[in-house]
Amino acid sequence: MAAKGRTKFPAIKAKNRGKFTDWAKKNGFSDACSAANAVMKNTKNYKEHVVEMANYAKNFGCKNKK
Repeated sequence: MAAKGRTKFPAIKAKNRGKFTDWAKKNGFSDACSAANAVMKNTKNYKEHVVEMANYAKNFGCKNKK
């Protein structure tokens, strides 16, 4: 049974840290959150691994940004 309260989000492996931010900057986005929003609006236009990184960013990294 899961403990009540906050759950930890899945950790990013050290070799994968910064990959989505780097991808976003190379593709003309100002930051990872704006890139994640754009990717998730048009998932058919991006490769599966980019969509997965964008989904992770939206779920765990961009919640507190306005």
